[in-house]
Amino acid sequence: MRLASCLLMLAPLCGAAAEPGTAGSDLPIQQHLASLAEADTPLASLRANLPECQNGCITPGEAAAMAFAAGEGEARPGRFLLDVRGGGQSLHGELGTLFFVNSRQDYATLGTLTVAFEPAALRALLQRAKVCGAADVVEGQISVKGCRREGLSDLNMFTMMQRLGGRRIVVDGEVRLQWIDSAIGAPRPLPNKRGEHERGYYQVWVQVSDADQVIFVYED
Repeated sequence: MRLASCLLMLAPLCGAAAEPGTAGSDLPIQQHLASLAEADTPLASLRANLPECQNGCITPGEAAAMAFAAGEGEARPGRFLLDVRGGGQSLHGELGTLFFVNSRQDYATLGTLTVAFEPAALRALLQRAKVCGAADVVEGQISVKGCRREGLSDLNMFTMMQRLGGRRIVVDGEVRLQWIDSAIGAPRPLPNKRGEHERGYYQVWVQVSDADQVIFVYED
């Protein structure tokens, strides 16, 4: 599905376009995909000790490789492990009212895993989440203080990031490629070319329609 979008992001606004190139020239993408494992080393080393990953968890880089291997229009099921480092919400267009959290602040970078929430699922999840003090993510470890649960009066990207930012989560779902039309803006993505004359890039998505798809890791 083609989507024209402008997202209100806590990371920079609206992903930049990939330069047009030769259709089918996917060698650079494959080279970049092969190098993604290094960025996910902390998560990959932790998952063996996580009860939530007893039957296996997939890192963001591995999810990207799965999605590109499957190709556009195909999805692959799995359990996905990520640290929430950025997020935002759709302002208008075919993305509708979805909310997003990302495994990287630079959400248009190849290797970022985007979790796309339907509003009802996100509201239920945030009501389950704890509101915590400042969170530090250092080499795959997260430290949080002063956590508590409280009611949710308004659903927006700020209340979402207050409760999910810096958190480690596991998400059950299907990973797939999502094409984003994006002729202008920043950050500039790596050249995930869809076609010679199309400006845009692929995001790697897992969509959440039920809050029970998401598990908080290390929640007291």
